[in-house]
Amino acid sequence: MIFIVEGMDNCGKSTLIENLRKDFFARAKTIIHHSSAPPKSVDFPDLWERKHYDDLFFTFKSLVDWEDYDVILDRFHLGAQVYGAKYRQSEPGPILAIDKAHLTGYNSAATLLLTDSYESIISRDDGKSIETTPEEYEDVRVRFIEAFNKSVCPHKLHIDISRDLTGGMEELLPAVVDWLYEIQWY
Repeated sequence: MIFIVEGMDNCGKSTLIENLRKDFFARAKTIIHHSSAPPKSVDFPDLWERKHYDDLFFTFKSLVDWEDYDVILDRFHLGAQVYGAKYRQSEPGPILAIDKAHLTGYNSAATLLLTDSYESIISRDDGKSIETTPEEYEDVRVRFIEAFNKSVCPHKLHIDISRDLTGGMEELLPAVVDWLYEIQWY
């Protein structure tokens, strides 16, 4: 299974993945990949990024389909679409094309989007977030939702933590596990 966890900083992506690896993905063959921006030394960052995500999708699908791996991604191509557009004025089309090429009808993939209110995110801020104002957080939240809605991934769930989980972060892991069982991963 390719499990992509996308979303804003300080929404619990990494903590959720850590807990899922302990409590849900029990198979020994699990990979975590944390995506990153193109290196500063690259002359054409958009081209680098397209090749990077295309190659990674091909590799991850091969591992899932042929080697029975689980691949868990802590932010991936949708994050690249959001931050590429925001900071490099990259067009979303190429990343959407990669999404379509690799995820159309690919039933071994699921995408989870986590968002939250500015107040809740600030309460968990670790000082490493790029966004610092309510306007910046709202802009990134809207961009993630738009990218998520355009993704063709066959299994998608958007959780707005403050709005959708009455118990907050404590309900996140059980809600995601329930969803994974609902889409019949295990």
